[in-house]
Amino acid sequence: MAKRERPEEIPMTEEELKDLLSRIKEKTLQDSDYATLEKLIHFVVWMQMKLQSARMTMRKFRDMIFGCKTEKHKKKKKDDKGSEEEKKPENEDAAESIDSTIDTATSQPGQPPTPLSTTDTSAPLNSQSDASNDADLSTLDSQSDKEAPKKGHGKHAADEYTPDEVIEVKHDNLNPGDFCPTECGGRLYSIPITPGGIIRIYGQSSARIVSYRFHRLRCALCGDTFTPPAPPEYLEQKYDAHFKAILVLHKYFLATPFYRQERFQDMLNIPMAATTQWDLVESVGDCAYPVFFALEGKTANGDNIEHDDTHAKIQDVMRDNKLNPDKERTGMYTTCIKGTADGHPVCLYYTGTQHGGENVSQLLSKRETSLPPIRQMCDALAANVAKEYKTILCNCLAHGRRKFKEIELDFPEECDYVLEQLGQIYKHDATTKALNMSATERLAYHQENSLSVMNDLWGWMQKQFKDKLVEPNSGLGRAIKYMKNHWDKLTRFLSVAGALIDNNLVEQALKLIIRIRKNSMFHKSEHGAFIAAMLLSLIATCELAAKNPVHYLTELQKNKSSVFKQPHLWFPWNYEATIHDTERVAQQTVA
Repeated sequence: MAKRERPEEIPMTEEELKDLLSRIKEKTLQDSDYATLEKLIHFVVWMQMKLQSARMTMRKFRDMIFGCKTEKHKKKKKDDKGSEEEKKPENEDAAESIDSTIDTATSQPGQPPTPLSTTDTSAPLNSQSDASNDADLSTLDSQSDKEAPKKGHGKHAADEYTPDEVIEVKHDNLNPGDFCPTECGGRLYSIPITPGGIIRIYGQSSARIVSYRFHRLRCALCGDTFTPPAPPEYLEQKYDAHFKAILVLHKYFLATPFYRQERFQDMLNIPMAATTQWDLVESVGDCAYPVFFALEGKTANGDNIEHDDTHAKIQDVMRDNKLNPDKERTGMYTTCIKGTADGHPVCLYYTGTQHGGENVSQLLSKRETSLPPIRQMCDALAANVAKEYKTILCNCLAHGRRKFKEIELDFPEECDYVLEQLGQIYKHDATTKALNMSATERLAYHQENSLSVMNDLWGWMQKQFKDKLVEPNSGLGRAIKYMKNHWDKLTRFLSVAGALIDNNLVEQALKLIIRIRKNSMFHKSEHGAFIAAMLLSLIATCELAAKNPVHYLTELQKNKSSVFKQPHLWFPWNYEATIHDTERVAQQTVA
């Protein structure tokens, strides 16, 4: 059978299926049944060949069809007789996991070890430190107290909201200093207003339409026309900056396509074509791109970057691929790169024909040559390597773990051992985050606690092949070979201070662009893809900085000339200070 020959569809109702099964059971098949069975066998063989050619396990195939619920690893209970441990709910298991993490941190007295020098970790790493961890227990206790759930009614306080309008409610006839109206002889004085006041939330449409009706006058003798002056709030533009910023959020964060927004606005009696919406969104991009380029330069000069790719669709590129079938480059990708700028987290997106390694090279072209190589975290694909620039390449440990999680049902004992070993590594890493350790302290902690675990795992993998306990071409054999082939980069967090352990945060950030792809399907042009990626980068960076993206994009439009002159003053974390300084200088000038 040719691999590309697809099986025929078997149209059959539920009743017909029941009749066929009964005839098979009773061995009374009809002549027409043989054609149906032939198609069914054809489908089974075709599916088997597909699985073999794709080197895919049935577990992975099942997850592709029905989705993967979780990658969490549940420990097997030793007592199968219904002990109290088995009856605990999942949230108690999670609490025990946190407790064990804290116990691990608090059971290591002493001073932190000296950091190990970067060595060749292609062979098992050797523990070179006898000192213990210097965990600040008071810091851990305070951190645990902060993370404890707060008691209360669960409602948000009034001062947590940012009001669009503040209405001062005062007495009509009473003022501070007046006599008490109860005629007790006392005088009134002001008391503090409740923080945030009392809020009321009113509904409104997605746009506030204001109609200005100018009452013009004309002279009956000379015919001159007199139009009254416009009020102070009158704008020359039809659409204000705030409304355009909201359109951007609807399109690139809520992932609502323009045609769907057009229908929604039409139901609210706001006629707005999809093409008009694109023009407005593009005008926001025209005000914001200098900040995006400035963010690139800051991120390139940071210490760490982590990135990953997902597929994209661009209509113009797809059309060009059809017209030029001999093109070497036909793929389209969206790359997400996370890093830091001035100590603040940054999220950058790139959509086009370049894959992750090329986008990273483009970013690193802005890095100062005097700086040491940057630490780069990605998966083990060759396309992720920035070939033009030297980096400290780290591979994602979660990708190595996933290889074993996918075959857990086929090799339960072996995978259970590997997942438990890697689970200990992640517990140690969670402890370093809970204690807010520096890069050097984190390296020392991992060398003290994680080094022996990874050495045991390396020895176990060597033993599987040496003693011929596993078939090299089996699912387990391929998972072990993946870990061994990339062991040096997977264990970089044990030899390089500040090296990340995985790029899970980037995979989470890619969900934004995947959500857009699922709703809008494709970009029309490469320019449209650039506008989408650039605006989404600013929105995601605002979210990381805990800033209002609508207010941020609005201010970029209002201060376009200043943004073009000094884009480094208009990052999400410092634009409010820039606005405050500008207003203060303006007031001093007027005075």
